[in-house]
Amino acid sequence: MNEICVVGFPSRVGGADTELDHQIHVWQALGLKVHLVHTGPLDDTLRGMRMEERGCIVHEPRNWEACRGQHVISYCNGEFLTNLEAIRSVAKTTTFVNCMCWLFDAEKAAHRRGWIDCFLYQTDHARERVQQDLIAINSQYRWFKVRPYFHLVDFPFIPQRDEDRFRFCRVSRDDPAKFHPSQFWVYETMVAPVLKEGVILGINDPIREKIGREPNWIRGLPPGACPVQELYQRAHCVIQMAETYENLPRVGFEAMASGCVLVVDDRGGWREEVLHGQTGFLCRDEREFVYYASRVAYERAERLQMAYQARGWLESQWGLEPAKEGWGQFFAFLESLAR
Repeated sequence: MNEICVVGFPSRVGGADTELDHQIHVWQALGLKVHLVHTGPLDDTLRGMRMEERGCIVHEPRNWEACRGQHVISYCNGEFLTNLEAIRSVAKTTTFVNCMCWLFDAEKAAHRRGWIDCFLYQTDHARERVQQDLIAINSQYRWFKVRPYFHLVDFPFIPQRDEDRFRFCRVSRDDPAKFHPSQFWVYETMVAPVLKEGVILGINDPIREKIGREPNWIRGLPPGACPVQELYQRAHCVIQMAETYENLPRVGFEAMASGCVLVVDDRGGWREEVLHGQTGFLCRDEREFVYYASRVAYERAERLQMAYQARGWLESQWGLEPAKEGWGQFFAFLESLAR
């Protein structure tokens, strides 16, 4: 196998498109030629990814003929599912990567017709949440798991931060389900040896209707309002409560790479990323969030040690070499499926 065709396009916004961007580095390191067929117009943001300069072949959007004879993969792209019958008619194989922990209706419909040759997962817990439903729809259910690559170069490690304030941040899509109703209660209740200061990247009015309006010492910003690197480089920690069950949050990788300690939910993909008490803190309820956030504020030496340990953990578990091994095995698996 020496080529792969992606339906969709990488970007720096959104977990699935960000992950795709990082995986392309691995595929090229394995010697694969990467074709990109987007499902919509290429705007300035996508052109700014400079994928052609990185050696990718960028085709006209929705040119399914570019998929002919190719192993085709798509990351959480609804238009891929909508057009899958046409794509599959020319593709060698089709793989869908659902980055959520639930099934799309179009994903169910495509699987019922046998149009998805392989379902690819980043974690076992995400697969386990949907596997029985997929088997019930169509017993011809094939899956593979690859631990994804995280491109550390994009997020430089900054071990030291200014200590005149205790700075924290929260980063996610502007989806109300991503926000716990007690998020502001935690921020108000936690304590620090200096004044607190926070930034929430990814907030809108429906979220404010759910959790309340941010106080004057917390700055609320819409998605994409500033580079996330700037937030991680200034914040001492990420304090992130949600009502959703996360698959493998890219925010966690970004924060660990940058030296920003994680204080997050004790469930789902956070458990994959965080070694409790070593590379961050996992919290079971609001009170634990308050305790561990306050501990990060006061215990500076522990915080710095955890930041270094998190960076090392990230490199060893989600670096290039382990990713190359996993993707190599997956591509061999695809070759065995080729129609």
